[in-house]
Amino acid sequence: MKVVFATADLPWEAVSGAKLRDLGIYRALDAQADLELVCFPIWSQPQEPTPPNVARVFPSPMPRHPLRRVAIRSAATVRGRQVFQENLARLGAMERLAGIVRETRPDVVVLGHPLYDGFLPAVRPYVGRLIVDLWQLRSVGARQRLHTGSGLGRRGRAALDLLVLARLEREVPRYADEVWFVEQAEAKVYAERYGATVRVIPNTIRVSDYVPYRALAAEPCTFGFVGIYSFDPNLTAAIRLLTRILPLVRSHRPEAKLVLIGRDPPPSLRALVERTPGATLLGDVSDAMAALAEAGPLLAPLEAGTGTRLKILEATASAIPVVTTSLGLAGLDFIPGQEIVVAETDGEFADALLRLWQEPTLMAEMTERALRRVELRYDNAVLHASVGRALRGEPEPAAGANG
Repeated sequence: MKVVFATADLPWEAVSGAKLRDLGIYRALDAQADLELVCFPIWSQPQEPTPPNVARVFPSPMPRHPLRRVAIRSAATVRGRQVFQENLARLGAMERLAGIVRETRPDVVVLGHPLYDGFLPAVRPYVGRLIVDLWQLRSVGARQRLHTGSGLGRRGRAALDLLVLARLEREVPRYADEVWFVEQAEAKVYAERYGATVRVIPNTIRVSDYVPYRALAAEPCTFGFVGIYSFDPNLTAAIRLLTRILPLVRSHRPEAKLVLIGRDPPPSLRALVERTPGATLLGDVSDAMAALAEAGPLLAPLEAGTGTRLKILEATASAIPVVTTSLGLAGLDFIPGQEIVVAETDGEFADALLRLWQEPTLMAEMTERALRRVELRYDNAVLHASVGRALRGEPEPAAGANG
């Protein structure tokens, strides 16, 4: 079977988010099909040498000149597109992919996030089966930002995003034979709303990659958070940790320390860390999981966002204790209180962390149970099996059939 997989970025050397998902799907397709990978790098630069089955790499960065960027933003607003989609259209990305598909005539084309708008009608005439990895309902996140965003600028952008994303989600089933999601709840909502054929392809990780982190010792009375801080839910969580949860923890344990890890921290976050006792910002480190393992438990007070949180899968695979909200646990099959601690209020987060520090045996038992869960349900082998069934047109097994 010949498959073309198109992504907006280079999946190898993935460290988080969409790139980790693309990497998992790339490996699954490569193991089970004659694969050609086509990349339109928006956020990263191509690296040499590229893997042998990469048909084309078309760098697609936003222009540096301010006036050209303004022109693209204006055109995107007029046409009801996201800015990077307008830039891809300007560069002819849709036509390039359509040309490759027309020449190679694959059995299946899989469009990875976020290559939807414009790519769907361009590719549809030349392929028998078109699959879209929608991943999650991003309109839900835009609606959350609309209601919780601070300032007219942020809410205005959220309103525009909501209109664009809702239209995109509505149009995908017109072209796609199957739409992939990471969790069952959103897949069910989407199928009922638009009559689409859906499949759950879970977010997974290669659990064996995280074995080395399990031997790293955490600093005493230290906890951490990891994320990309240009993503609003992560920034909001970091600010909550700094301004509310850390001071509460330090009122009981004055020596307590918080370590923030991850790229794109805005100047406002850097300034807040500098004036917060006990806080450290490591920023974009070469190995985020090693830094988190040395920091101690992961506290993730997430209040917005959709989809499964890969940071939680990575932490549990690294034997790092996790405390998060019910939203942070959404779509993940962990048992609250036995494998991961669920907290909502600042006091619940502080109490959970203090208890983990005070009861190391409890902490070890929870991390061991969580590790067993991630090995069973969220290893890449699970994703590989689901992708294989999708390529063969087979249904997914009933929930619980695999234990």
